[in-house]
Amino acid sequence: MGANRASSPAMQANRWWWRPEGAIQWAVALVVVFLILAPVVPLLMQSFSANALYAADNTATLANFHKLLTDPAFGSALVNSLLFAVGGTVLAQAIGAVAAVLVGRTDMALRGMIGTIVIWPVFISHLVITTGWSIVYGPAGYFTMLWKQHIGTEFWSLYTIAGMALVAAVTQVPIAFLYCLGSLRSSDPTLEDSARAAGLRPMQIFRRITLPLLRPALLVSGILNFVMMLEAVSIPLVFGRPAKIELLMSYIYERSISVGTPDYGLVASAATLLVILVLVLVIVQRSILKNPQRFVTIGGKAQRPRQFALGRWKWPAAAIMCAYLLLFVLLPLAGVVGYAFAKILTPLVPLSKVMTLANFETVFTTATYRRAIFNSVVISVVGGAITTVIVTLLALVAHRSKFRFGRELDIISLLPRAVPGMIAGIGIFYVTVLITPLGWMRQTIFLLMIAFAMRYIPLGYGAVATAIMKIDPQLDRSARAIGADWWFTARRVVIPLLLPAMMSSYALLFVYFFKDYSTGVFLVAPGSEVMGTTMLQMFLSGQTGPAAAMATIQLVLTMVFVVGLRRLTGVSMHG
Repeated sequence: MGANRASSPAMQANRWWWRPEGAIQWAVALVVVFLILAPVVPLLMQSFSANALYAADNTATLANFHKLLTDPAFGSALVNSLLFAVGGTVLAQAIGAVAAVLVGRTDMALRGMIGTIVIWPVFISHLVITTGWSIVYGPAGYFTMLWKQHIGTEFWSLYTIAGMALVAAVTQVPIAFLYCLGSLRSSDPTLEDSARAAGLRPMQIFRRITLPLLRPALLVSGILNFVMMLEAVSIPLVFGRPAKIELLMSYIYERSISVGTPDYGLVASAATLLVILVLVLVIVQRSILKNPQRFVTIGGKAQRPRQFALGRWKWPAAAIMCAYLLLFVLLPLAGVVGYAFAKILTPLVPLSKVMTLANFETVFTTATYRRAIFNSVVISVVGGAITTVIVTLLALVAHRSKFRFGRELDIISLLPRAVPGMIAGIGIFYVTVLITPLGWMRQTIFLLMIAFAMRYIPLGYGAVATAIMKIDPQLDRSARAIGADWWFTARRVVIPLLLPAMMSSYALLFVYFFKDYSTGVFLVAPGSEVMGTTMLQMFLSGQTGPAAAMATIQLVLTMVFVVGLRRLTGVSMHG
């Protein structure tokens, strides 16, 4: 009996996974691994398959990659994408860094208001911003026509790689701004004070001290912005397609959505190469962050950063930033809203003569459009909540348990960042083809919830994991010391402390679920329409007025959610 009693703890330790905590941890791991790998594995299989995955007679082949790499259109699309992404990233980083310095380190006038408006594109669909730019600055755009009327021929064109890069930069400036602002707020201000004491002028201090301190933030946000520009869909379709300028995403779109019989092997191989390219960039970004000691500038007692006095440049700097926001952010949004209430938007006809509610009437009287709005709200509210629970459990398992694969879960959670939205949609579609019991989901919003959850796991997980690492593990150990098991400790000790981070995660997930348009391109079916893909189809088919009306509805609902959640919970999604 003594031997049996002695072996009992060992047997229990070996069978820990039979206990509730083991079952929960394994369940979380399996769900997360499925969500993350589900889109990737079918893509790889299809790229090496001679026929469609659902075909009975299928053989392994490299012909798809040979066909892709020998296609001149693919080479052109790859070069165009790299030029577009490099140009857009450089512009976004430059504008974001300057805005962060002016808002976070100077006494510039109106910096609070400017800092708030700079991040607006985070909450707005890139499709809406792209539509706004087309309405205002396109060949027949309101501002373009106004310019022609009073000045002459316009000197810009959005139907070029440079024009597309400018639009993309505006959508990504908030990422560079927030990274750089966070870096400035956490850096040691005594370095700049010492430079001042040595007699350096403000511009010399900026070049020699401030800018080098921004290097890590610029590198990390720059890689992130580069990745997001490679996976852009709306800009290549709206501006590149009419000018016959193909980028990687429009190359894939044209050979899958726009043709009667898609070339599944070619599309999958192109998607696989893009995923590999993005994955390499994500690994580089992670390696930059792997050794944070290289970038440490804080030691000892924290001090409040000292602001640069701009003197007579205080208001001119504010004027330049306001001009940027007015021309590049506010006017395109005003164009979308204006077109929603007009038959046509042109300076040649007074707005009072073309004002109408017909666009909104079209949206609210068309069953498909009403259903798209309803589905988007349901997916964002319910799907965002479910994903928040998943990423919270993932953070608990990865950082607050003895689960043997916790570190691997933490690493794999970043993988969806390497899978562009439209490609993730293709992969999820293949899953429903391969796994027959999941076939019923193809015409439901549940499939879109799964796709969005997979797509944005890194976003929600980042908010929760960062917070959980700030909670002292001693709290867990104290609870375990008095007999509480892992799940009881997580529910009663850790999760209550994580509630603010969970609310931030939910807010981010809601906004990104609600504004997504690329992930669902391959997944929407009659009955499962969402606002993003519906607006894309409307705009590409020339229904600009109803598309603008739906975009306005999306803007209003997003604003109501963000403002309402902040007032109810005090949660901020940035800073």
